[in-house]
Amino acid sequence: MERVLIVDDEDRMRKILKVFLEDKGFEVEEADCGRAAVETSRRFRPQVVVMDLVMPDMSGIDAMTEVFKFLPDCKVIFITAYGSVDSAVEAMKKGAYDYITKPFKNDDLLMRIERALEEVRLRGQVEVLKGKLDQRYGLDEIVGVSSCMREVFDLVLRAAPRDVTVLITGETGTGKELIAKAIHRHSGRGGKFVAINCSAIPEGLIESELFGHERGAFTDAKGRKVGKFEEADGGTLFLDEVCYLSPQAQLKLLRAIQEREITRLGGKGSVKVDVRIVCATSQDPLEMVRQGRFKEELYYRLNVFPIHVPPLRERREDIPLLVEHFVGKYNGILGTQVVGVSEEAMGLLLGYDWPGNVRELENIIQNAMIMAEEGIITPDDLPERIRGAGRMVGKDVGLKEAVEDVEKRLIQKVLREEGGNKTRAAKRLGISRQTLLNKMAAYGIE
Repeated sequence: MERVLIVDDEDRMRKILKVFLEDKGFEVEEADCGRAAVETSRRFRPQVVVMDLVMPDMSGIDAMTEVFKFLPDCKVIFITAYGSVDSAVEAMKKGAYDYITKPFKNDDLLMRIERALEEVRLRGQVEVLKGKLDQRYGLDEIVGVSSCMREVFDLVLRAAPRDVTVLITGETGTGKELIAKAIHRHSGRGGKFVAINCSAIPEGLIESELFGHERGAFTDAKGRKVGKFEEADGGTLFLDEVCYLSPQAQLKLLRAIQEREITRLGGKGSVKVDVRIVCATSQDPLEMVRQGRFKEELYYRLNVFPIHVPPLRERREDIPLLVEHFVGKYNGILGTQVVGVSEEAMGLLLGYDWPGNVRELENIIQNAMIMAEEGIITPDDLPERIRGAGRMVGKDVGLKEAVEDVEKRLIQKVLREEGGNKTRAAKRLGISRQTLLNKMAAYGIE
């Protein structure tokens, strides 16, 4: 059911409009002043706000500006007296969707509300189509608008169709396997994507896992086993944490890459394989070469096309988009109906350093969605380590001011990187151009 908030200091006006709109099938709530409108919007998450332009505690424009900070795509329709039309026009310049002058017919207001909701629906359809397009191109699980992630996407698309070995580096939890899967999906290879975590296999079994074995090759070898190389024939073999391979396994891997063939343990002949190798490590491979723990020749064979995935703390502007992605992903899985994150909670998420990177964020959002009441994730739904980090932001700075400071600096950063181009900056930030202009005006950004 589509949600409409009625804001007016006249009780009779609110009641009449509420009954009228409920009869038309809308879910309606009321607020009697600007501050109440902001707080109700935070909880109710309306798609449309019908608001009096003049109210006793704060102006409708000021209330709209506050609402836009956490509901940037909400449509605001102002009710104004005939003599205040100039103010209503000014409100539209600042992001209002429409206005209607008193006295008005309820059907005229209904027409404006329906038109606003149609725009909301169209935007939703565009987002669905965009999601399907992203899924089609195999980058649907890799979310990011930051410049460093756009560079990663570019490298993925450059490397994928070319039969070169790729080495992906990055901290634990940054999404290296997702990058490897995207490379495979774009490669045009018809075979399987086969993954193995080299750090999770005991040293005595890793060669059997990679290259397979013949019956009787060792005590427990009751029959022939096909290894990961043969399983990935015609496709892609992803070697996660490749730096943990034993020296013997490193030599065999080097030979397999050079000769494009493997020998099963206990086997007498070689087996030809057509395998694309993609490797990943959370370690510093050059440092391991210097320490003598990783063979230099193998390093250079693997590092033909390097891709570094940045940690989440270096791309904080992606956090709101990632949160939205995970909420959408897990609502269906968990059976929840979470619609978003409160401004205070988002401030805490933006201020945390994320040692576990995207994987840690995903786990925390899942947990918070289970804990959330009324469909909004609040600070109380987040772990103590994140709430504690938020308290360290500054003893003399309120949370609202801290959130606004982070948002302001993020907008300034993206605008600098885009050379002042507001359309491209808005696209990277995941908001409309008009919303960006509203926020720039609110923060005094030229």
